[in-house]
Amino acid sequence: MARRQSIHLKEFSHENPVPAACRLDGLLFTGAIHGGGRGSDPDQFPDDFAEQCTHMFSRVRDILTTAGGSLDDIVKVSVRLAPTASRSELNRQWCELFPDDGSRPARQVTVGTTKPHILVQCEVVAVLAGSDS
Repeated sequence: MARRQSIHLKEFSHENPVPAACRLDGLLFTGAIHGGGRGSDPDQFPDDFAEQCTHMFSRVRDILTTAGGSLDDIVKVSVRLAPTASRSELNRQWCELFPDDGSRPARQVTVGTTKPHILVQCEVVAVLAGSDS
């Protein structure tokens, strides 16, 4: 296996020729992970922020599983919200995903996504277990 591995998901992709994530040894970095489907077609995105957030976090979980990791391997999540998005809903889902407040990844939230119909997107950094990196 090559030292660098592109991670792709069948139900998710970017509009550009880039993978959902890249693993190099035990390090995993994602691109922008949103709550839509393939590409950035507005018809592939739910109108509801909570639903987009749920899909986004589901994609994060799927990426980590595909790469051989889990949510426990995440060290940082950078989230971008649309100006109309609900930070309280993001926090609610965050606490469901990471219920132990003594073992949560770092998180940074900024306002502004890459397309108007994208209400939430994130980038993840993880160190996968069992790695020498």
